[in-house]
Amino acid sequence: MSFRHRPNRQFDKTLPEMGTDEWSNPAPGADAQAMHGLHVASQNVLRLATQTYNAAARGDEAAVHAARASLEQQLGLTTRLIDELLSGDTDPRTMH
Repeated sequence: MSFRHRPNRQFDKTLPEMGTDEWSNPAPGADAQAMHGLHVASQNVLRLATQTYNAAARGDEAAVHAARASLEQQLGLTTRLIDELLSGDTDPRTMH
């Protein structure tokens, strides 16, 4: 069975639904601007992942590669934002 057809999607089960308190009311003391930036970056990741999926479903190889490249860049940005929020770290991470 391919990944696309797996009925059990564990990664979705712990995510809050859009519009719940976790998304709209960050923890007290959190930098509101940084949290907003992370929210926008996360929405962009979701949008690009959806575009990648749709291109793959259409069999459009060129669009898949373009969307994947954009998704990879956005994931890097989002990861850096998370690092900054967690530790104040702004140094780029080494990827292995």
